[in-house]
Amino acid sequence: MKFNRFERMAGLFVLGAIGSFGFAIAGMAIKQGWFDSKTAYQTIFESADGIHVGSAVHISGLPAGEVQEVDLTDDNRILVKFYVFSRFENKIREDSSVQLLRPFVIGERIMEVTVGSSSLPQLKAGAKMSSVESMDLLTLMSGRKLGVYMGSLSEAAGNLRALAEAFLNKDRTESLVRLFDRLTPLISNLNTMSIEVIKLSKQATRDEHFGVVFGELATTTKELNEVLPMLKIKAPQMAADTEKLITNLAILTEQFKLLTPAFTEIAPELPKASRRALEALDESVVLLKAMQKSFFLRSSAQEVREEEKKRTPASIEPAKGSTNSNP
Repeated sequence: MKFNRFERMAGLFVLGAIGSFGFAIAGMAIKQGWFDSKTAYQTIFESADGIHVGSAVHISGLPAGEVQEVDLTDDNRILVKFYVFSRFENKIREDSSVQLLRPFVIGERIMEVTVGSSSLPQLKAGAKMSSVESMDLLTLMSGRKLGVYMGSLSEAAGNLRALAEAFLNKDRTESLVRLFDRLTPLISNLNTMSIEVIKLSKQATRDEHFGVVFGELATTTKELNEVLPMLKIKAPQMAADTEKLITNLAILTEQFKLLTPAFTEIAPELPKASRRALEALDESVVLLKAMQKSFFLRSSAQEVREEEKKRTPASIEPAKGSTNSNP
């Protein structure tokens, strides 16, 4: 077949266009990493809002992979399987985590993988990576989230209404005002108390008073530990005797409790009885003197007085074998 000049030019143009398209596809594939080796990982999210197969995976803002699979687990959580280009594999450590976020206020969500610590070992391929839930404006304004928030807001408004109705009562409002009036003296007293406590603590810690007290207490405890075993050996009956003494004191106390009412009853008569006893003693002395002056006893009383004058008093310390008889 013979082609004219215009047909040859058209064929070259078509071949150039096909070659350019092929080069563009190859460049795009290389740029997208279609021919790069990949490492697979997985993570768990509570919700899959904004995430789907093909969602981008970034590391420090750089495109590093893609979501391969999104599935629902038996416990109603979201299992996300994704891959990362092998050139970023050494940046993923055991402390790396995945977070869902939006690069801009609007737009699709991406998975951001944090760079792990270089001191930790590298995360193995296929391992499960921890996830961090995040909240953005579009997620907050979504119907599912907004309905829950509006319900909570409605409940809070109802509670505020009940509180406002409660304070419409004049007595409660006045009680609240009195409460606030009493707060100032209370705070003042607390301030004074704190100042006094600070002063007390300074006095207690001055010159290491606490240290001296506890040191002496430790010495006393040590001495008691040495004395108590010896006391137990030397005086085994002391505990029993002490118990008996305490028991007898208790019995004596009970008896005094019984005698106290009797003493209380006769107490007003004791001074009168003492005076009567003294009067009786005086009368007895008068009677005896009168009997001595009588006819029958006067001479006998005179003889007794004379014998008493002549009698030698007994020695205070008698000799051995001697008796205390009068001469």
